[in-house]
Amino acid sequence: MTGSHISGTTKAERHERSRVVRGAIIFMTIGVGLVALVFIALQSFGIKQEQPEASLACATKLYSPYDPKNLEQCMAVCQACSAGVKTTCSTSCTLRGAR
Repeated sequence: MTGSHISGTTKAERHERSRVVRGAIIFMTIGVGLVALVFIALQSFGIKQEQPEASLACATKLYSPYDPKNLEQCMAVCQACSAGVKTTCSTSCTLRGAR
């Protein structure tokens, strides 16, 4: 066998490996993109929007001058009106700007 035959085989093998790697990268990119799209779709369709009137009515029953920026009031309203727990209500109120 000659040296050119051996180097030709390794070039072909390298070409085949790089083709397989490119295919795997494309496949994984498409897979990650599809997972992201499904996640976004589930998040946007799965979230039920609260009726502002109902939650405001419940809040005003607890506090006549309800201040959603007051952390204590926000927590109490969240737990009573939205059946929330301390941790999720704390996070929700803080994200809404309550201090």
